Amino acid sequence: MKATESTPDIIVDRRPIVLVILDRLRREILLALFFAVFFFLISLEGPVDLSREGYKVLCVFFLCVSLWTTNLIPLSITSLLAIATIPMMGIMNASDVYSFFGNKAVFFVLGVFILSAAMIACGLSARLSIWVIDNWGANPSRLLMAIYFLSAFSSCFMSEHAVAAMMFPIVSEIVNTLGLKKEDSVFGKGMFFALAWGCIIGGTATVFGGGRVLLGVEILEKTTHNASIGILEYTKLSFPLVFILFIGGWVVLKLFFSPDITDIEPVHQVLQKKLRSMGAVTIKEKGIAGVMILTLMAWFCFSEDIGIANIALIAIVLLFVLNLINWKMVEEHVNWSIILMYGGAICLGEVMSESGAALWLAKHAFEGTTQSPTIFLLLVAILSTVLTNFMSNSAVIAVLLPPALSMSGTYGISPSMVAMTVILTSNFAFMLPIGTPASAVAYSSRFISIGEMVRTGSLLSLLGVVAFATLLFFYWPLLGYH
Repeated sequence: MKATESTPDIIVDRRPIVLVILDRLRREILLALFFAVFFFLISLEGPVDLSREGYKVLCVFFLCVSLWTTNLIPLSITSLLAIATIPMMGIMNASDVYSFFGNKAVFFVLGVFILSAAMIACGLSARLSIWVIDNWGANPSRLLMAIYFLSAFSSCFMSEHAVAAMMFPIVSEIVNTLGLKKEDSVFGKGMFFALAWGCIIGGTATVFGGGRVLLGVEILEKTTHNASIGILEYTKLSFPLVFILFIGGWVVLKLFFSPDITDIEPVHQVLQKKLRSMGAVTIKEKGIAGVMILTLMAWFCFSEDIGIANIALIAIVLLFVLNLINWKMVEEHVNWSIILMYGGAICLGEVMSESGAALWLAKHAFEGTTQSPTIFLLLVAILSTVLTNFMSNSAVIAVLLPPALSMSGTYGISPSMVAMTVILTSNFAFMLPIGTPASAVAYSSRFISIGEMVRTGSLLSLLGVVAFATLLFFYWPLLGYH
């Protein structure tokens, strides 16, 4: 038959049928393999220096790590699997396991997500973003900085997930207005990298940038029963690292993604048109802005007396009482999977600690590697940096922090320093999309390839480790942290 323009191309897969079947069923085969290994390990007696319950938790832990790393099922579902499996296997009473889920970290994250949802749904966040970019972006270089700075600054006070979701359509509109091509536009690549890196770095600066900080603090408090990290203390300990990373990120952007265009006037025309179409600032936007300002003030001034989670919940109630938000907005913008992920990870970490599995794992992972407490923390930082580029940064905290904390007494280190080490370095997810939603959002633009993410992201990850070493060897000792 003579081919016509309407005849679709037929692609023939010439691989052996066995390879085709294996490729199509790869997910199912890997899942079957992981669970088969899990049940095989459970059937064994386990180490003599670890209790039977501790060994079972360790098997659950390795199953979760495998699933979190490969992302064969959603991260939240893996966490729920851990919660359900522990009581079913007789490791711990179900009511005790489920009680670990109801902690302040989960409710704080929920509060931050709902506050972010309110800002996005009413258009306040988009209005502010457009205004900043329009007024700052006088030339291509300043436009790039505007996107980078705004992403970072917003992530200091909002969930970086929400900031990435807010900034992505704005950057996409700018790219389309300038007529930039996915295949060869250096400036287009730079803008999406600026979005991702800004969110990641800004989210490291404060406890409000993402729930992983509160996840780490909650695991710290549950494990030690007395140690904690306050809002201002966290920012004080992290500031030099964030500053170094921000400057370093800008240098990398300028070196690798120097603007290849000169005229950005069409961008300003589009942004100004968008602002005009949004009209005047509404009463709802003013109300939400007022609640946000009051909430931030309360977090900084009264968090120790009232509690950050309680303040967040009060703010949410106030939004609903004043009719500034409705439940439909919450359903659309809150990342429920992350909340489930955090709750499940905290449960797993708590059970590992109480069963002795965390201490056993840490001793076999770190014991004998070094006698120096500082070098031990540096090794933990390097391991955390490597892991976070292959799995969710929240999962890294859930996996690495309990065993690392269990070694703090052995090395005579403050548990808070161990927690800060894992929390900060778990955010160096610059190399692959899986590490953090901000990177995944930027990669989804199709302007950025995996190779480009690895090449440029590896520089920032390395810079992050160097910056952390600076904190560890020089800055933290000056503050009296040893």
